[in-house]
Amino acid sequence: MTTNPFRVAIVGAGPAGIYAADLLTKAERDFEVSIDLFERLPTPFGLVRYGVAPDHPRIKGIINALIKVLDRGDIRLFSNV
Repeated sequence: MTTNPFRVAIVGAGPAGIYAADLLTKAERDFEVSIDLFERLPTPFGLVRYGVAPDHPRIKGIINALIKVLDRGDIRLFSNV
């Protein structure tokens, strides 16, 4: 018997949205979860990308951790919506 995955939509692909998606995929449960991440802007990462000055490399380094979450392939990202 196959069951459809529980579908979750997260609005906003900033750090909070990406970390929420990461936690949902890693949580132990008896059912499968499919996560769609929606972003209004053409790229993810929110204010970490657009609001942090270039001379703050430590803060900008957070993007590397967020990229690893999105590169796993278990979270779908829809941007420009």
